[in-house]
Amino acid sequence: MNEKIKIAWFGKHFGEEPPISGSENQGAGAIFFSGCNLHCVFCQNFQISQNSLGKYFSVEELSEIMLELQRAGAVCIDLVTPTIWWQLIRQSILLAREKGLNLPIVWNSNAFESVEMLQQIEDVVDIYLPDFKYGDEKIAEKYSQVKNYPAVAESALREMFRQKGNLQLDENGIAKTGIIVRHLVLPDNLENSFKALQIISNIDKEIHVSLMNQYFPVFNAGDFSEINKTLDESDFEKVFDKQSESGLNNGWVQERGSSETFVPDFEKTNPFSF
Repeated sequence: MNEKIKIAWFGKHFGEEPPISGSENQGAGAIFFSGCNLHCVFCQNFQISQNSLGKYFSVEELSEIMLELQRAGAVCIDLVTPTIWWQLIRQSILLAREKGLNLPIVWNSNAFESVEMLQQIEDVVDIYLPDFKYGDEKIAEKYSQVKNYPAVAESALREMFRQKGNLQLDENGIAKTGIIVRHLVLPDNLENSFKALQIISNIDKEIHVSLMNQYFPVFNAGDFSEINKTLDESDFEKVFDKQSESGLNNGWVQERGSSETFVPDFEKTNPFSF
């Protein structure tokens, strides 16, 4: 266990979907991992994903972080951009469980993951929270420098759904198991969203979808004039209408001005004394 995992931030996070964050006194136990297998030009957490800001922690130290978040009253362990570290994270979860971790584990990823990898973490993950970014292959390659995103991500979503099924809540409205699929609507890319929603609908119409309205141009978005602006509200409404037409009626719609994506203040220390 000498290998280490790079982490940018960990603490209680209140900006996820309600079953993930819980009440204002609870929060998700978020752990933001450094690095990413995508290179999105509009990434809101580019300091983490592209610049790899963070510090290295051992498998045992990560297990202790999870336990500390549990002691602080978090309702789940929210693993943000975990994909490239999956093997070491799996070890940490197993170790934390041996020490008494009993919170649901949320796998908060970009959905560009292999079925084989997902099968390796089936025993340690309770809830999948994929951000299904693209239904259009050309758009994925243009903005995230990745080929075959829709096909790879659809296979991943189907595997996540096979493993966990639709969202199940406890008596307090906290997620116990299941899948929530996020989709961020991009300016001037309605067909991309339409295709993404159709793919989700083809998997199961009861899937909970979180339709996000938080786009703003950051990082390298200025290199692309069509997304170098905020999202027009009428375009978001068209995507929402398409979601309804697709039969996807479970989930959440993000209001303009809110933010489900948490951008940590890296100049401050973590809120825990680890």
